Amino acid sequence: MNLAAPVFIFVLAASALLSALLAHRARPAARNYLRFAAVLYMALALCDGLALFFPGGATLIFADAVMLVVCALAPAALALAVFAAFEHPPSSVSAAILLATACLAGIAAAATGTPVLSFAPLAVSVLTMFALCARRWRHEKRAASHAFLSACCLLCGAAATLSGDATGRTALELFSSAALLGFVLALVRRSSVAVAQQRDLRQAVSVSGSR
Repeated sequence: MNLAAPVFIFVLAASALLSALLAHRARPAARNYLRFAAVLYMALALCDGLALFFPGGATLIFADAVMLVVCALAPAALALAVFAAFEHPPSSVSAAILLATACLAGIAAAATGTPVLSFAPLAVSVLTMFALCARRWRHEKRAASHAFLSACCLLCGAAATLSGDATGRTALELFSSAALLGFVLALVRRSSVAVAQQRDLRQAVSVSGSR
């Protein structure tokens, strides 16, 4: 057994739990999508733990199926969260269609054993987030940079799973943890105190400069 596997499974579960708890600090339109992604990654951690401690054909097949569904569905939910925070809340119909399409792609990938069907919606979601980050960069560099790096982590995690071994699964858990926490940092709202302090600092600098 890979000794690092239980550690990173725990890290993924803890990251998902922390993200779900901090979702209430995100922008209101993005909260439900962020919580949904956290629940999906928690399910992935639980299934990986089940396959690790109770190895068998059925548990391994089930864990692989859950991985493919999560790799397709979670990035779509995160893309909706980023869109809701950076642009405007998506319509319920378009969000439902996007999530249903991603879920069906993950199920098809699990049923046919074709991982590329799962990675297609992931790639589309990541490219969408890249475009949203580019649009947001001028107005909010901190959030845009966090979201961009998190989207890169999603790509790295997907690439790691192509190896098909335990190391690739461990890398997926690591990159997924980093991506989820990065999106939380990107989407949470700064406190009014921090914003006020930053505004006062800018005013003080401008006054001193005018003198």
